[in-house]
Amino acid sequence: MSYNAALYGLLLSLAINTTVNAKEQPQKQHQHCISKDALSRKDKQSIAQCIDETKNSAENKKIEKIEVIGQYVGLQVPEVVGRFVLDRNLINAAPRNGGDFTELLELLPGIELGGERYDANEQGEISAQRVSIMGAQPWQTGFFINGVNFNSRQDPETYREGEVLINDVEGSTQAFNINQQILDSITVYTNNIPARYGSFSGGVVDVETREARATTPTFSLSYRGTQSDWNNYHVFLEEDVTQGNATAPTEPSFRKQSLNMNAEIPLSDHHGLLVSGNYINSEITRLSLNQPVLTERENMNLLVSLTQRNLWLDKLQLTLNYSPYESRDLITNAKNSDFENQGGGINSTFQLQHAFELFTLDTRMSYTLSDNSRRANPHFYQWAKAKGKAWGVGDPTEEVSISRQGGYGDLDKQQENLLFDTTLRFNTFSGLGVEHNIEWGIQLQHENLTRRRFYDSYIYNSPVTGIANLDCSGNLFDCVELGTSISIAELETQLGAPLDFANPEHILAYSNIVTTSPQYFSIRAVYPEEYLDVGVGVASMHFTDSIELGNLNINVGVRVDHDNFLKNTNIGPRVSGGYQLFGSGDKLITFGVNRYYDANLLTYKVREQQTPFIFQRRAVSPNGVVQGWQNLAAASDSRFIFNDLATPFNDEFTMGWKQSTWLGNFSLEYTKRWQRDQLIRDGAPVYNAQDGFFYQGQTNDGKGQNSRVSFSWAALFDVHSLSLNTSYILSESFSSNTEQDIEDALLNDLIFIRETNANGDALFTETTRDNLTIIQSEFSRPLSINFVWAANWSEQITTSVTGTFRTTYEDYVLTEDVAPTSQLGRFASQISVEESFNIPVYQRVEFPNRVLFNASINYTPQVVDDHKLQFRVDMQNIFDQRTYAVAPGISGIELGRSIWFEVGYQWQ
Repeated sequence: MSYNAALYGLLLSLAINTTVNAKEQPQKQHQHCISKDALSRKDKQSIAQCIDETKNSAENKKIEKIEVIGQYVGLQVPEVVGRFVLDRNLINAAPRNGGDFTELLELLPGIELGGERYDANEQGEISAQRVSIMGAQPWQTGFFINGVNFNSRQDPETYREGEVLINDVEGSTQAFNINQQILDSITVYTNNIPARYGSFSGGVVDVETREARATTPTFSLSYRGTQSDWNNYHVFLEEDVTQGNATAPTEPSFRKQSLNMNAEIPLSDHHGLLVSGNYINSEITRLSLNQPVLTERENMNLLVSLTQRNLWLDKLQLTLNYSPYESRDLITNAKNSDFENQGGGINSTFQLQHAFELFTLDTRMSYTLSDNSRRANPHFYQWAKAKGKAWGVGDPTEEVSISRQGGYGDLDKQQENLLFDTTLRFNTFSGLGVEHNIEWGIQLQHENLTRRRFYDSYIYNSPVTGIANLDCSGNLFDCVELGTSISIAELETQLGAPLDFANPEHILAYSNIVTTSPQYFSIRAVYPEEYLDVGVGVASMHFTDSIELGNLNINVGVRVDHDNFLKNTNIGPRVSGGYQLFGSGDKLITFGVNRYYDANLLTYKVREQQTPFIFQRRAVSPNGVVQGWQNLAAASDSRFIFNDLATPFNDEFTMGWKQSTWLGNFSLEYTKRWQRDQLIRDGAPVYNAQDGFFYQGQTNDGKGQNSRVSFSWAALFDVHSLSLNTSYILSESFSSNTEQDIEDALLNDLIFIRETNANGDALFTETTRDNLTIIQSEFSRPLSINFVWAANWSEQITTSVTGTFRTTYEDYVLTEDVAPTSQLGRFASQISVEESFNIPVYQRVEFPNRVLFNASINYTPQVVDDHKLQFRVDMQNIFDQRTYAVAPGISGIELGRSIWFEVGYQWQ
């Protein structure tokens, strides 16, 4: 079988030649999956579906040749489903950095990546980007590999928050990172998403790994890398920094190296083996306590795929993907804060496909194990910046008052997923005067999470200073006594008089002999040792009937999910359709009404069973002796309660116009989403005096809406492939009937928001994390434009250029500053005026418009026979423009132009 055009990049005008072995199956009446009527109408949806079905059907062994001649139209073809497909050719051609597949998704309309990817301090990071589809949160995107969900349920809401988490390990929205090297295609669904996909409310990203198809052995090996010497940086200083002659931010020094390998080995006429791998290592220096510190990350993808075709069954495939991730990092500007994170995991999938007389069977069984663990120093101290503890640094525009030390302790988490998925696709039949194509399937999934903290960890706050006769009573780690270079008696001898603190000369002399200022912590949070083992089971059924009635095609579908945690049965209709205007598949009007349910149930169950941390306080006696720790009444974390709740969902209405012409393929789509039954806190936490914990209920009172219009165009002109798309937010909002009052909030939920007024003065507003989440707008950028130009100049030389435009938006950025809360006194009447509790400060900033261009040049000369060399250069931000990873008015470093070089060898 030979294809002269890509599977999804076709607008077929076309001729199909087939030779069928009539002796093997003379009785079959469905030798052609494309009707004559479809051919005469140039029905591209039916033709593309035919090619897809032909690949996986038993007809493969009877068809000697299928030759398709058509016109390339790019990422999207006229069809009812709102999807974009990036095939292997586009994956190879597009400019890239480290190679994680999420980098490519920014080229599509309605998709945003996290802004941190352009921060100079993030250039050492090699993990997946945050992906937002249609304005949803990144964790609401459904990720699938070979049709199997691989979302991480290990609290993915916290991913890339910009801080090291105290009681969790920063993971990802995905159970493991996937490099482009092991992928065959990437399919992204933005609207009218088929009923076979569930557990998402934003969009779906389905990646297909490579598999053995070659009839002769092939092999390729390549090395690519970049380093800081090849890159440009932009250093920005706030005006206060320049005037104060403070130390400028230091440019990071980093190096990334990637090794790629791919081998296909035909074992027999029916069996093939593929081994594909990628290893990437990153080293980057981070400035901490004004010193460069080397941090490291490494990630591996090893794919082994064994495929059997046309032997008893159409296809049997066993796929194993091993993808570990490890990082060695630190908490910036904190002493003794080194830690190690381990993540990633392993996935194995067994797939069976076979075409029977009346239907085609597609069955998958999968097991996934992912890790998300940390090794760190056990306790964290926030000392007052004073003699003996004077190392604290931070934002040079702010006076730093604390010196941080230590870590947040060891924490182990593992997630296991078991999946059974079977789908029946029935042959086309006629009923009630119309043609039906029915797809029916069931999915059984069990997710399990274990979580273990091996010992109690203490997070110290509220340092108290000024007690000269402080007696730490043997507490060596969280209390320091006065240290002097000479005794007080010796000082008085030098002064010739008793020490008098009313005398300025005596005060100066005394301060000169002090080596360690006395201080102790009056408040600490205790994170107790714990072990959790929780599981959630979900049973799903999906049904779709694709009806063809003249020029009208309608997909009538439904998805039903039931879980054993919230114990909800969720019924999600998926109804979509397309009308072929003037009876031509070149002109298609699309519409759809769909419902998508969230899935974050495992995280909810962990929160419900997790042991809360508690606050403790201690005082000093009148003679300066530190007392023992006592639980601070009515000051703890909360237990979450998930009772009688509906599953959050999004309702979608979409309509569009898709047309193919000799100038290419055009698409105009309008999509509106209504967020329903969103989970928010149910009022203030309720204190239970019997166990000393707060209990926080949840309610479904959250709601929102998002409406967007997107336009895309793609065409092929000789050797030039062009693509342009744009997405514009018409409206967006989120509302809650229960905005949290700071007087009802827990200590650990309080934050400050810093804004600047017209006079340049800083204004601080105390609020809560939940309230900030409601008003955050990182993925609410009104307008975005993407451009792609790829050219095959010859068999040896290819180039590509991509451009992205993002409009102005506002967001709230976590700073390294802290400020004392006004709410400490309500937790205990015995709090003294010397005690305080510091909470984080977020800065409201405006990010201006941004235009960036990337480019790639690939040269593959043939050396001899089937042996080739490969030389490649990837350039990011080729015009060295501002990325605005550093917001105006804030000091920091942005990455300008960056370059990757690659060399390789191919044998095929």
